[in-house]
Amino acid sequence: MLRMFFALQPTLAQSADLSVIVAPLIVGLGGQPVPASNLHATLCFVGAVAEETLPLLKDAASRVRARPVTLDFSALEFWEKPEIVCATAPDGESARDLSSALGEAAIAAGFAPDIKPFRPHLTLARKIRRAVAQTQAWPRELASPVRVRCENFVLMESRRGPDGSIYSVVESWPLYADEAR
Repeated sequence: MLRMFFALQPTLAQSADLSVIVAPLIVGLGGQPVPASNLHATLCFVGAVAEETLPLLKDAASRVRARPVTLDFSALEFWEKPEIVCATAPDGESARDLSSALGEAAIAAGFAPDIKPFRPHLTLARKIRRAVAQTQAWPRELASPVRVRCENFVLMESRRGPDGSIYSVVESWPLYADEAR
């Protein structure tokens, strides 16, 4: 079984910039930084997918039409239950619409995605020491927001590696300004 999800990805340069900005904070919190190459905003977590049904999921995604997405990541938040620090974006209407459309498409294709309200965020660090994080003020505004403009969305596979999750793009689809629904 494959663990699959749809996501938006910042460019590698944007991811690296965010990683550098938060590196001192993450060290101080005793957390494990997420590699810049793994940064993404999950749109729809599909979960376990049998390899032979992957073409059905890809076909469903290929029919989703939405406009390009721009997210301005302007704050850092500590989320206590998953023990993560993430960059958050205050407004993600076009991303929310895309998230909903992908969830609907996955369901129509016979999958059972984990449907949750979309909250635009990029997980920057895991395994944050809760006791240390609780001594800090949250959320923290970034001195300069990081704007992420996505012209496509991706289907990613999540695998466990010796040092944590490894994400790889399985397929990518364009977003069209003139074909949004």
